[in-house]
Amino acid sequence: MLACTPRYARTLLKDMKQMGWISWASLPGRGKLSQLQCRLDDNALQEMTTDPVQPLISASFSAPLDSVSFPEGDSFILSYYRSLPAIVPSFSAMHASRHLIRMVHAGLMKYQDGNTHLIFGLAHHCKTSADRLTWQFYLRSGLIWHNEEKVSANQLLHGLNALIGTPVLPYVKSISADEQSILFHLTQPDEMLIHRLAHPACSLPHPVYPTVGLGPFRVVEHSDQQVKLSRFPFWYSEMPLAATITLETRLRKIADWGMISLETPQSKRRDERIKTITLADTFSFMAFNQCKSNALTRHQRMMVMEVARSVARRMILKQADLLPLPEWLTMPMDNPDPVTLPPTLAMAYFSTPGTDRFVRLLVKNLKLMGCQLSVTPIHNAYWLSPGKNWEQMDISLGYLNSRQEAAFTYEERWRHSQMARAFWPAEIQHRISALLNRSVRRSCADHQQFIINLMRYAIRHKLINPLYEKNHTLHYPASVRGIKCHPQCFPDFTSLWIDNADQRD
Repeated sequence: MLACTPRYARTLLKDMKQMGWISWASLPGRGKLSQLQCRLDDNALQEMTTDPVQPLISASFSAPLDSVSFPEGDSFILSYYRSLPAIVPSFSAMHASRHLIRMVHAGLMKYQDGNTHLIFGLAHHCKTSADRLTWQFYLRSGLIWHNEEKVSANQLLHGLNALIGTPVLPYVKSISADEQSILFHLTQPDEMLIHRLAHPACSLPHPVYPTVGLGPFRVVEHSDQQVKLSRFPFWYSEMPLAATITLETRLRKIADWGMISLETPQSKRRDERIKTITLADTFSFMAFNQCKSNALTRHQRMMVMEVARSVARRMILKQADLLPLPEWLTMPMDNPDPVTLPPTLAMAYFSTPGTDRFVRLLVKNLKLMGCQLSVTPIHNAYWLSPGKNWEQMDISLGYLNSRQEAAFTYEERWRHSQMARAFWPAEIQHRISALLNRSVRRSCADHQQFIINLMRYAIRHKLINPLYEKNHTLHYPASVRGIKCHPQCFPDFTSLWIDNADQRD
């Protein structure tokens, strides 16, 4: 809210955009789609108010041309439907930003081949104490920041200390460093620590310049129109063949947010055969607030779910990007008895083009039953953020990852979800928290199976009600090889290369 004239509001918006606080973009023409987006998370805003010397993250960043060399090699182009925030490690980052964080920044651990194979990153090995309460990660030698400054272990503590005791590192009480290693001191054993450290939020940015990282690509340009990454010559690992990655980020409307198109300068000039990779990585679910004084009864919840499933079945038949649920997410459905719904209900939902269509149909169908559903869309970058007035909502529509290989990632939703804390009875939350605290003492494989069982428990007891799976698809030219996809079909740029043997200009 800006308490000023509309004319001065535009001036303020321009100033905030120049300072890097927000992104403000619109399509041409009166009354067309526009977007106002905060580029800073809560931690960055807090740092600005407490430390005025802290440099701002620029919304329109370009590295000095005399310090940037564009290496020879393969170039790739991706189209994205809107501008992207600064590439800074953050838990609340949307899925596209998370994949870019993996390319620009690096952590002590990382995933190879998507989200299934865990390997060491900036650390080359680790040791643990006999009681499993101290983990010591030994750093690789000769690490260099993207601004070509040498790395010290104390610099890496800047980003890690902000995560102590948070749901990202829930069992860490302190972190210290010496010249060659970083030590994590835990409150209880946590065998999932190495997995947590591979999360993009645990990537390690420069303590002064947060867009400067240690990943295979550095940011050389970041504007509302494009993000350009260039291969970093001093990366510690095997040098990628891709020299530059350009994301075209002009604001536009899209029909399917799960469709990603990868191109090359050559494929843009010629008619090249297109290949596709498809992953069903997420599923949408509905949850009901069971803690409100006027919460829906069990039969009313069953009636709303019957309407929602009917809408989902019709959408699955019409949309190729939606699939029926896999067997492990499907539970026997109840046949609801006729019941009267309240005259009004409130729902918050994770907003995408697909869920927008689902919600419009749900509103229409409930209105025919005498129930007016008021809806609050939540941008996908802020689904986990606090302050959404979940206590006032009757229903939520969200999503979770469905790949069992990465099932431990469910845990972050149990620990982070403001919706879960507002919707589920306290005794259930305490029970789940206690079970998680015990389970992380076991092996990663046992904990992974526990999380799958925990999700089945939540479905069986109607804490969440799955509706449909979402397909994510990558389109790429046949000349592009080495495709390895992270979840939601974003390619791993470090493995890409172009084979022009069978192609002609």
